[in-house]
Amino acid sequence: MAQSSFPSVLQWWTNFEKRLYGDSCDASRADAPASLVVLYDGYENVEALWKALLQGRTPHIQVVWKSPETGEMRLLAESHVAIPEKLFFLKSLQASHQRIDVLVERARRRLEAAGSPQVFPLVEGKARPAVLSGLTSAWFALRHLGRKVLNQPLKVLVQRGHWVLAYRRADTAADAPANNATDPNESRGWITLPGMPTQFHADPFLWRGKNGEYHLFFESLPYDTNRGTISHMAFDPATQSWQETPRIVLERNYHLSYPFLFEHEGEIFMIPETCGNRTIEMYRAASFPTEWVLHKVVMRDIVAADTTLHFDGKTWWMFTSVAEDGGPNWDELSIFHSDSPFGEWTAHPMNPVVSDVRLARMAGNLFTDAQNRLIRPAQNCEREYGAALAFREITELTTTTYAERTVAVRNPPRGHQGVHTWNSAGDFTIVDIKTQLRKWSPWRSLTKRARRAAAPAPDPRRQASQRVGRRTERATRAGIH
Repeated sequence: MAQSSFPSVLQWWTNFEKRLYGDSCDASRADAPASLVVLYDGYENVEALWKALLQGRTPHIQVVWKSPETGEMRLLAESHVAIPEKLFFLKSLQASHQRIDVLVERARRRLEAAGSPQVFPLVEGKARPAVLSGLTSAWFALRHLGRKVLNQPLKVLVQRGHWVLAYRRADTAADAPANNATDPNESRGWITLPGMPTQFHADPFLWRGKNGEYHLFFESLPYDTNRGTISHMAFDPATQSWQETPRIVLERNYHLSYPFLFEHEGEIFMIPETCGNRTIEMYRAASFPTEWVLHKVVMRDIVAADTTLHFDGKTWWMFTSVAEDGGPNWDELSIFHSDSPFGEWTAHPMNPVVSDVRLARMAGNLFTDAQNRLIRPAQNCEREYGAALAFREITELTTTTYAERTVAVRNPPRGHQGVHTWNSAGDFTIVDIKTQLRKWSPWRSLTKRARRAAAPAPDPRRQASQRVGRRTERATRAGIH
C-alpha cells in the first residue's frame, strides 16, 4: 500500500464522518503495478484527488505508463468518475478508490494485449504537486453542515427529484441539435403532461404507428413502492391532446424503466431497464400497445442501464451502461454488436468506450440529424444525476474502433432542475424534466384558515332544514330498495 495521511483539518473531519455516519475509508491507496502511475487531475500526488472531492468537482483519474528512462507518459485508461454523494468526503473517496482499482486493472489488461506502450497516446502530467490547504477542508465541513441543516425542513416541505413529462411539436431548428451551444429558446413551447403527486413519470419513448397514431411509453414510479412500472398513453387526434390517465402495460416484482422500443420482422419489441433483476430482457408485443410477453433474456448476471439498440443496415449495435465491481451505472458506456437482435452479442474491445459521468449514460434513441450525422443523446450527470443532456455525433463505429464528439447540449427548461431523456417521432419531441413537488405549504394552510374565518357564519335554520331534507331522502331510498 502507498501510505498517505490526511492533513490535520481533514483528519478531524474524516473522524467526524466516521463517528456520525459510520463511513470508513483511509488515506492509503493500492500500489499500481511497476511502471504504471495514477494521475489525479494531471497530478501524481493523491492530495489532488482529495482537493477535487472537497471542492465538489468531478475527479479526472488517469492510469498511465511512465517510462523509467525518459519520464514520458502513455495514457492507458481514464475516467471522469461519478460521485453520487458529494457532500460526504469518505463516501466520495471510497467511490474514487473503487474506480482507481478498476482503471489499474483495465490499464494492465490493455497494456498486456497491446504488447507495447508506444501504441497509446502521449499525455503530460502537472510539474508541481497539488497543494491542499486547511481552508479547503474547513469550507467543505461548513458546506456539509449547512446543507444538512437546510435539507431537514426541505424534506418535509418538498419532494425533490419529482420527474414529469413534457412535449412540444417538433421544430427542426430546436429539436435537431446542430450546434455546440445551448439553445437560447430551450424553455419555450414545452407543454407539461398531467402528473401525479404520488408518483413520478420519466424515460418517455414515442412510437408512431403505421396509421399515424402516436403512443407514449414511460416509467411510472410510485413513491410508496419505489419500484418502476411501464405505462402507456395514447394521443387523441380529435382533441389534439394526450389522454390523461396512464395505463400500466408491464409490471414485474423488480424495477422497470427506460422502455426502449424497436421493430423487427413486422413485430414490435421492448427492452426495458431491468438492472434490479441483473438482466437485460426483451419483450414482444402480443397485442400492441397493452400486452407484452417475455421474448428473450438477452444477458444475465449484468447490472446494465438504459439499453438502446441501433441497426446500421448491416450490424445491430447495443449501447448500455454497465456497472463494474459494484460501481455506479451512469458514468460508463459499453457497446456490443450482433448480426441479429435475437442473436449472441459480442463485446466491443474498447469497452467501456466512454468513461465520463458527463457523457456516458444513454438518454434516448440514436437518430440521424439534418446533416446526416448519427447522434447519440447522452446524460450529463456531473452536477447530479440527470442534470442535462449532451448530443454526441458518432464519428467512428466499427467492431474494433469507436469515436464520438459533442455537437450540442441541452439544459432543462427554465425553472426545472434536470432533463435526462429526449425522444422524437413524427410531429412530437418529448422529454422528462425534474421539478420540485411541494408537499406542504404554510402559506396555503394560512390561506385556507383565512378563507374559513372570512366566510359568513352558517345560518342555523338553513342547516336544520338541510338535515331534515337529507333524512327524508334517506328514508325515501330505503323504502324504494
